[in-house]
Amino acid sequence: MSHFLEEYAKSLGVRASKPVVQDHFFPLIANKYITISSEDDIPAKKYIHYSLVLELLKPILKQEGIKVVQISGKAPIDGVDQLLNLSFRQQCYILSGSSLHLGPDGVLSHAASAKKIPTVNLFGNVFPTNNRPLFSASSLNINLAPEWKQKPCFTNEDPQQQINDIKPEVIAQVALDLLGLKSKVNFSTIQVGNAFQKKIIEVVPTSFLPLNIDQNFEVFLRLDYGFKEEAFVQYCQNYKVGIITDKLIRPEGVVPIAHNITKMGIFVGSEWEEGGGEKDRIPDSYFKLLKNHNIECVLLVRNPDHLGVARNTYFNQLVRTYKTEVHNKVDDISPNAKFFSAKYIVQDGKQYLSHAHWKKGLDNNSNVLDNDDYWKESEHFYIYEQG
Repeated sequence: MSHFLEEYAKSLGVRASKPVVQDHFFPLIANKYITISSEDDIPAKKYIHYSLVLELLKPILKQEGIKVVQISGKAPIDGVDQLLNLSFRQQCYILSGSSLHLGPDGVLSHAASAKKIPTVNLFGNVFPTNNRPLFSASSLNINLAPEWKQKPCFTNEDPQQQINDIKPEVIAQVALDLLGLKSKVNFSTIQVGNAFQKKIIEVVPTSFLPLNIDQNFEVFLRLDYGFKEEAFVQYCQNYKVGIITDKLIRPEGVVPIAHNITKMGIFVGSEWEEGGGEKDRIPDSYFKLLKNHNIECVLLVRNPDHLGVARNTYFNQLVRTYKTEVHNKVDDISPNAKFFSAKYIVQDGKQYLSHAHWKKGLDNNSNVLDNDDYWKESEHFYIYEQG
């Protein structure tokens, strides 16, 4: 498939040539640095594993005295030494002194190419042949694309977010190669869950301790794992929370904290197992109370066999089966495998990277647990091997 520049030139009846940009000075403390760019406004080009790429690179770059300067993107990437808010001409000035540029395909990769700066280009919504840098030798440009499930989306929105299938260790290694550094990246991705980019913290409210989180985290209080009323109320007073509970919170307890409750998942079904019935039914007035306070309510059943009777009993409410199936289990997982988690549990100041770790009391432990409880949550995990 043709390059976009060639198609534009053909359509306009002109000859493509190397661009000329007048750089604008911008002061920079670092003498030796690489540049990195993030594309916040085009989701199909937004790579979510940059922080891991930098985690792999930084020890080596530090030895060489090389800083990392981010020259585009609204939010700082974890691991950069400096984020600059620049005009395009200022970006070009910073690029002029860079030892390497890393980012999605686009104007900055072409500007780097025009300045003969080595580039690592990430492609998420077009083929590399469509928009690869043209103004420097191919040896100075590494173009990385995912193994397309079918083909690129060719739009700004990619439902499959295929750019994130490019492995961080591949990006880090080609960056080191272009920099002429002989180090090898000792890291191997095993599996990345589909929900890894969604940050969730589940709090067991048995005591209150402030949470060290940013605004991107969604907070859930797991009353089904443990509960003390004073701690529960404090979390609701200090954070926007969702609640997952197997016990009904009294209406008079909901009202004072309702402004900070975004949603509530209530387990139902045990009453049918225990021989209960209509007397255990949640009254319609309770659902009306939640609705009046803009609290989204979902009823949850653990036993799929109860889904039909639950929907019949609560036919005006949303009823779902709580996920209990094993997800994407890796057969013959290495005993050395570890993982990052986008969903973890906090209780009494301790942090657990999965429900399986919490059940075993394994806080601050990143080893993969090869059991069903672990694999039920694997869509939230980044599993890897190092060493």
